[in-house]
Amino acid sequence: MLRRDQLFVLIGLCLALTACGPNEYYVPVNNQAGNAQSLSKTNDTIRVVMPYNFPELVKKTREQGKDWLTWSRFAKYNMSAKQYTEERLQALGYHVVDIGLHAGGAGHPNVIALVESAEDPSKAHNVIRTWTEPSYTDTMGNPTAWDTKAEAYTMKHIDYKVTLVRPNGANNPLFICNNTELSTNLCVAPEHPDNYEFIFTGTGSMSTDARMPSYILDHITTAVWHDYPNMMGQYKVFLYSQPEPQVIRVEPNSPKKGS
Repeated sequence: MLRRDQLFVLIGLCLALTACGPNEYYVPVNNQAGNAQSLSKTNDTIRVVMPYNFPELVKKTREQGKDWLTWSRFAKYNMSAKQYTEERLQALGYHVVDIGLHAGGAGHPNVIALVESAEDPSKAHNVIRTWTEPSYTDTMGNPTAWDTKAEAYTMKHIDYKVTLVRPNGANNPLFICNNTELSTNLCVAPEHPDNYEFIFTGTGSMSTDARMPSYILDHITTAVWHDYPNMMGQYKVFLYSQPEPQVIRVEPNSPKKGS
């Protein structure tokens, strides 16, 4: 059994490292419906594709003599955006093809989901977290004095965007997978996609000191796709993080007077 002073130290570490117990995260979301036919669970097949410049970023990382999967944060954020967008759509009951991180382009979609995710260094900021630890205990192990500890953390800002489109024409470039060895067999979007009908666009962002892109995108995509297609407009989405992201409340953004 933990002594009482040991228990207080453990609680202090949990608060400092945000590693123990459920943590609450806030994700601002802006979802907008287009004027195309709504997404169908029976008639639509969706492919999620990577940003057009994904292969170029992988190439640059390799030219530096580095392992692209380890060093390219851009790759990690976008691969996570693809993976969790697919999982959210599947959980909602939609048919998704060419899933996973080495998917190829064998499927035959009629809807394309364009995803992108990146860190915005201009929005990073520092925060100070404090907690207390017992500095003295009595003979029974009960704390009698406390020290306040503090540690600085850098909060990164991560953005995510998804756009659902219906390309016009069977030969539309959006249907071409464009996968190469540099894209690790993932389908890549054309640089300037056009000639499509717009179904939906959703954006979300997260300010966090978490290090894993997969952890971050799991939260953001959960918020953006929550209650799709009913949650259109700007919302504040609050989630618990453990054992997996779970939406606990949603607050619509109220427009300011005169806006």
